[in-house]
Amino acid sequence: MFTPNKVRFSVREGTFAKIIERIIGSPITNNIIKFYAWLIGYWIGTDFVMSNDNHDIVASLFGELGILRRKDIPEIMMYEDIDLVRLPLLAGIIDSKGLCIPQEDVIELTLTDVCNAKNFVKISRSCGLQASISDPQNKCILHKASIIPSVLFRSNCKINDHKHDQLWGFQIKELGVGEYFGFVVDGNHRFLLGDFTVTHNTKLLDKIRQTNVQEGEAGGITQQIGATYFPMETIKTKTAPLNKDGKQEYKLPGLLIIDTPGHESFTNLRSRGSSLCNIAILVVDIMHGLEPQTLESLRLLRDRKTPFIVALNKIDRMYDWKPIPDNSFLDSLSKQSESVKREFQDRVEQTILAFAEQGLNSVLYYENKNFAKYVSLVPTSAITGEGIPDMLMLLVNLTQSRMSDALMYLSELECTVLEVKVIEGLGTTIDVVLSNGVLNEGDKIVLCGLNGPIVTTVRALLTPQPLKELRIKSAYIHNKSVKAALGVKISAQDLEKAIAGSRLMVVGPDDDEDDLKDEIMSDLKSLLSSIDKSGKGVCVQASTLGSLEALLEFLRTSKIPVSGINIGPVHKKDIMRAGIMLEKAKEFAVILCFDVKVDKEAQDLADDLVPGAIFNKKEPIIIGVDVVEGILRTGTPLCVVKTDPVTNQREIITLGKVTSMEQNHKATEIAKKGHTGAGIAIKIECAVYESSKTFGRHFVETDELYSKISRVSIDVLKESFRDDLSKDEWQLIIKLKKILDIN
Repeated sequence: MFTPNKVRFSVREGTFAKIIERIIGSPITNNIIKFYAWLIGYWIGTDFVMSNDNHDIVASLFGELGILRRKDIPEIMMYEDIDLVRLPLLAGIIDSKGLCIPQEDVIELTLTDVCNAKNFVKISRSCGLQASISDPQNKCILHKASIIPSVLFRSNCKINDHKHDQLWGFQIKELGVGEYFGFVVDGNHRFLLGDFTVTHNTKLLDKIRQTNVQEGEAGGITQQIGATYFPMETIKTKTAPLNKDGKQEYKLPGLLIIDTPGHESFTNLRSRGSSLCNIAILVVDIMHGLEPQTLESLRLLRDRKTPFIVALNKIDRMYDWKPIPDNSFLDSLSKQSESVKREFQDRVEQTILAFAEQGLNSVLYYENKNFAKYVSLVPTSAITGEGIPDMLMLLVNLTQSRMSDALMYLSELECTVLEVKVIEGLGTTIDVVLSNGVLNEGDKIVLCGLNGPIVTTVRALLTPQPLKELRIKSAYIHNKSVKAALGVKISAQDLEKAIAGSRLMVVGPDDDEDDLKDEIMSDLKSLLSSIDKSGKGVCVQASTLGSLEALLEFLRTSKIPVSGINIGPVHKKDIMRAGIMLEKAKEFAVILCFDVKVDKEAQDLADDLVPGAIFNKKEPIIIGVDVVEGILRTGTPLCVVKTDPVTNQREIITLGKVTSMEQNHKATEIAKKGHTGAGIAIKIECAVYESSKTFGRHFVETDELYSKISRVSIDVLKESFRDDLSKDEWQLIIKLKKILDIN
């Protein structure tokens, strides 16, 4: 029998395979079960992939858990016995990726997959460990680490100077919903089929594209600007498992997959009557159903009356699913065990119920007899490629049979600006999607700019060479003319202020240039009309015209006024504009930014701008105040009273003495209630023997400041100045006695 305590941190592929060979066929004991769980944890943590020589050995042990390709923590193990399974599983992951700090009884590790990170923390907590994910460093941190088995599975390690030992771990990187949901989330892609647009999930595209890249076939994938072009021959190859008899007709020219981070660049075009998005693929995780991001995507699809199909993704995650790469779904399903088929049916029924709760009828695509009334569900796997032939075939059939009118080629130009980029050797360029019409070198074009309409001439129309990275300058092919549907990079003068998400028009021989300018700028003018005429409201800044529209619509429905808008990075002038609200309406002194960078000068200015009149936070403290009661004089000691919300204990914090005062930029020695107008600026300084205080730490804008009186000072007032004080002033002293707990 294999001796588990010989396994150390330096396990490599060959050793790993031998370990598995040793435990396969061994008598089942508690030690074997524990070590099996440890081995799974170690495999999940490792970066290596098995070679062909060792793959079968690993597959015989791990295949049924579905962790050969995607190393996810198996859900079935998260609820097993703590000592036999969960703790050894944690030990395996830690041995593979952990950094032990024995002195502090702490283990740190990072996990590439955010889902794994969350599950790791979940299992740890279920075992009685203090576990958390540290957001700034993206690390999982375990306290009370001594509970993790160390005698059975590894020797206690010491941190040494060996580079390999100190660099265990990897970063948890939040992928965002764009990795899973395929319609209205940043980071996703778009499909254009001729003039046919489909939204989709990132991993599904990656799977389709990867296969063709490996094949490297002539006439295969052609990279366009921010896009990947699939000719019909490639689509035929992809759908071959469903067209073995060769009877399927393909009438469409091909598939253009647009890759852009700005989803509103497309969705806002629907409201202008554009046919850029004719059909969408809504991607739903079959393991989790309709999540909040999916519901948001669904809402936008319904608002814009966009037809869509549903890709039920991650079928390979079902327990004991036996993958058949790039196979049709029905064929793969027929080869699964009865338990897998039952689980699949249960999850489909849950999904159908979830759609029914949203008021939609849905059914598996091969059972759909009425595409007008029922949403088609297509089971897929972006990892194994199963179901992708079904999805592509359904798209082809739907568009050819039900959308032929919408897919007609139009000579009228339809062009949308996706992104504004500076390219070395070309200057400022724009990436556009030409969804209809023709663009020629030398065409005079009009597009929307931040400072007004931009009129310029096309100097170059660029498309990358097939299978070349878009950012490589040498990869671009110069074209005299380009025809829709196509992604294209345009080089021209005066493009620095071009607005992403806006339309582009060509000035023809019979066109009135001024009319085109007005039409181009009408989109921006409609947004300007949403600005509150009172001048009070938040400022809004976004990366594209479409995202700005979406954000303004959200604020309108939330009844939040807007005082200013802008497109592009946040500069110092934007901070200064928003800073005006500090005087008009402090609750609106904010810039709502969406997918934009913040200039360093702007960030520094924003950090310095504290709500209220705070001129200096540290010694000497200089702040603006209003006198609410009594008289403020130079030399008055000030304090603030803090109450602990839990214990209700009060603490009196002495801030220092008022050493000088200014009103309307003039020095003054005294300030009374009602005479301060817009307020008075005071300087507070501590005595040499007192510790300095800081605004934001010891007191905040909402705190009230009081004269720091004492029992002795009150007695002196009574004895020497009784007749000099008014009745109101004596009432204030009585009030201060209660506030400061003076007997």
